[in-house]
Amino acid sequence: MVAQADAIATYLQQLTAVEDEALRNARGRAAAGGMPPVSADTGAVLMLVARMTGALNAVEIGSGAGYSGIWIARGLAPKGVLTTIDADAEHQRLAKESYQEAGIPSRLRSILGRALDVLPRLSDASYDLVFIDAAKEEYPEYLEHALRLTVPGGVILADNLLWSGRVADPTVTDPQTEGLRAYARSIAEDDRLQSVILTVGDGLGLSWVVLEETP
Repeated sequence: MVAQADAIATYLQQLTAVEDEALRNARGRAAAGGMPPVSADTGAVLMLVARMTGALNAVEIGSGAGYSGIWIARGLAPKGVLTTIDADAEHQRLAKESYQEAGIPSRLRSILGRALDVLPRLSDASYDLVFIDAAKEEYPEYLEHALRLTVPGGVILADNLLWSGRVADPTVTDPQTEGLRAYARSIAEDDRLQSVILTVGDGLGLSWVVLEETP
């Protein structure tokens, strides 16, 4: 059954998430730097969601080596800008190499700093899309910032919500796993969101920020 599941995943990726040279090289930078990027099919979903929502301004929490940022930027509206945050200067350097190779540096605003220090400085209700892929134990805090930053009708996405199955094992109680569980519970229970967790990659949370009702 495992072999069959792997074969199906490979088949689907070949149809929906074909990487070009810039993406392959960004994935290579991530591997060399010890930063596992999102899966190619997760990247394809990020691009598609950005395109379907007509996203103009987006925030990425955790840029890594720029792999997911390329996918998001390619889905933004023609004059769209992706603000990407990372606390590691070497990660940011590698990401900038990836953005340059992909031909999108003018559509990126890279901020060096810890996300929980940077996010409070960003303007309320100014972003159409927020993507979360950083310190797992901080996901619940990222979500509160994302809710403040995202416009009604915008989307919040988060990677690793299945955490290789660890979230479903009650004996696993480390801070990262507990942070992911808390995030998943929050998006399921928060009336401000309509959410689903997709079994894409390592589990992709997709939340739509509910439109405000008119009086």
